[in-house]
Amino acid sequence: MSVLSHLQNTADSIKIQDSERTAIDTSISSLSSKLSSYFDNIESKFVFGSYDRRTILRRSIDANSDVDYMVVFSDGSSWTPQTLMNRLKRFAEAKYSRSEIYQSSPTVVLELNHIKFELAPAYKSWGTLYIPAPASDY
Repeated sequence: MSVLSHLQNTADSIKIQDSERTAIDTSISSLSSKLSSYFDNIESKFVFGSYDRRTILRRSIDANSDVDYMVVFSDGSSWTPQTLMNRLKRFAEAKYSRSEIYQSSPTVVLELNHIKFELAPAYKSWGTLYIPAPASDY
């Protein structure tokens, strides 16, 4: 076995498999629908990070593997960072009451059985996306 094939086999064994990706994609779709029905002031929402790049590791390999999900509020620039996180936390508590939910600045973490979501509140100003940081982070 060559070094390249060994490295490829190792990489393939630690990345999520197609069946896991299907379950996660279903959860992403459900999350998106629930966000749309709960909020009327979302400009956009999307997956970013390792899941989007297809480099996410299995949770059995990395317990901190998660799906980063940005929620862009149309009125986000007029609110404090904590207000935006509180909005997402209330949403998660209302729609996912049986799941573990907690704040991990600057995100709200939603832990489902098979995947963890990091919900990042954001707003757009002059075409640029901003994830507001708490005042103590400035």
